[in-house]
Amino acid sequence: MRPTRGNAILITVAVGVVFLAGLAIHGPVGGVLLLLVAAALVLFSASAWGSVRREGRPLRLLIVAAVVALAVLKLTGGI
Repeated sequence: MRPTRGNAILITVAVGVVFLAGLAIHGPVGGVLLLLVAAALVLFSASAWGSVRREGRPLRLLIVAAVVALAVLKLTGGI
């Protein structure tokens, strides 16, 4: 079931807030929040993959990889 336009905006804002919280909170908690964001991005991308233009796919993968890399750095104490 596809979310309505209003729900989609709320979900996007919620993921953005969790992302910012993950960046702001140091240590493992921030890393876990960023992993949750990465999981949400993968879920959203997987459900829309067929309708994404071919040129946009590598960028989506790069963004997910960057969020996961930040999460790993937070979890290991790198940042």
